[in-house]
Order: sequence, then C-alpha cells, then structure tokens
Amino acid sequence: MLDVATRKAEPTIYAQAWRVEFVEDTIISADGVETIEIAEPRRVTALLAPLDASDALSRAEPETAGALTVVWLPPGVKTPATIERDADEWICAGGARRKETNVRADVRTVRVLWDESRALIYASPGDIRFALDAIVRFSLVQREAVALEATMKSAWASIEADSALTHAVTRRQQRQQRHVNEMTEIAMHMKAAWLRITNSLEQLDPTLAEPSKRVFAELVSAGALYDRMEMLEGPIQFALDQYELANTRLIEAHLAYKERTNAVVGYVFEAAIIALLGYQIVHFLH
Repeated sequence: MLDVATRKAEPTIYAQAWRVEFVEDTIISADGVETIEIAEPRRVTALLAPLDASDALSRAEPETAGALTVVWLPPGVKTPATIERDADEWICAGGARRKETNVRADVRTVRVLWDESRALIYASPGDIRFALDAIVRFSLVQREAVALEATMKSAWASIEADSALTHAVTRRQQRQQRHVNEMTEIAMHMKAAWLRITNSLEQLDPTLAEPSKRVFAELVSAGALYDRMEMLEGPIQFALDQYELANTRLIEAHLAYKERTNAVVGYVFEAAIIALLGYQIVHFLH
C-alpha cells in the first residue's frame, strides 16, 4: 500500500521545449531563461527560453533566424495524447525539407534526434540537463563545420585561378597583390577555424559533465565530424601553402622590377651627367 501511495504522489511530468539562441555578447538573461557558456569553437552564450511543447511542434521553423528549437519528451509523457507522434513527424519533417539525414545519438537512457534547427530528446528528468548541454554544444560545432566547408568550397575557384602566381609572375600579375592578401587572410581564418573545431570535438574542458560528453561524442560520431575535419585539413593547408608561395613570388617580382627600375634610372642619370659634362667641355673649348 505504501508503494502505491508513493507512486500516486509522484509529480506528473509533461513535455517541455526551449528556443535556443546563440549570442556573441555576454548579456543578463531574462527570468526563466537559462544560459550555457561555450568557449570553443567560438565564445558564445546559448540562451534557452522555455516554450510550450505543443506550440513548438506546430511551428515549421523557429521564430528567430538561426535559433534552435528543442523538445523534451520524458518517459510516460502526459497529455496531449498525440504529442509523441507529432514529435516524430516534426523532427522528420525538418530533415526532409533540407534533404538531410537527421543526426541520432543513443546513450543509455538518453536518445537524441537532431536537425539543423530542431532537436528531440527522449530522456529522464535526471538526464535532461546533460542532453541539453550536449545538444547546444554540438549545434554550434556543427554550424561552424558547415560554414567552414562552405568557405573552402567557395575558395576553390580562386585557388585554381591563382595557381599561375606560384611561379614566374608578370608585371600585370603584380596588380593582384591585394587579391592575394585577401585570399591569404581567408586561408588563415580557415586554418584557425579548423583548429578550434577540431579542439572542440575533444571536449577537454574539465568542468563538463561526463554524461554531456558522452552524448556529445555520439552526436559528433553520427554527424561524421571527425571525418569531415580530416577531409578539410589537406585542402586548407594547400590553400595556405599556395598563397604563401604566391606572396613570395609577388614580392620577388616586385623587388626585381624595383631593382630594374632603379638601374634604368641610374643609367639615365649617369648618361645625363656625362652629356652635361660633354656639353660643358664643348662649350668651354669654343
């Protein structure tokens, strides 16, 4: 009888949802808005504002561009009765619109389904904070990885076109110094982003909870982030090497041109002096 009474006294747990936004500046969050501080791959603050779960599932996209909607379904979730079915359809619809495969992670009693702008968590109340922490950190890493892949892809056209600058450089090609400077900066930024993303995959921050790290690691594995970073390492290093060489060739060509110009000016100056002396001698003799 005691067990029955205890079970009846247990509080009912309902589905919950949050809108997650990433902000660069440190701000004072409003009442009810949780925060998660992230240092890598970029220093940002994640703001978790509570939402009504039914309302969250009815929206095709978050109201704020770049935001992430997270829905939590605890075991034995209560009304509405159709919420589990709606949640499954909601998470599947996100990936279908973008023709992407949803990222899934299963760690003991935690199951996560993640999409670019939405995530669904099946977990007990004791695990929800760990799952939220892992999802927020993974979302930022995934977005940084996608941005880096896009930057590398867009840089290829310039890299191929600029290959001629790695050997003999003409006077006309020296006008491309500004462009080469810009591409050098892009390559450097890509390398820095690659290093920060790669470091963040290891989750070496000692303050992170182990359950969060395990869920994060599963998401990273499902999203093939290690493989994707490995694939980017070579192209990024190639871009750095090419523009380093292009800069060297442009500097050498500029110095050579300057030296030739100085030599010509010197010859002209000497010739002018000789002509002047000759004129003075002739004028003196007459």
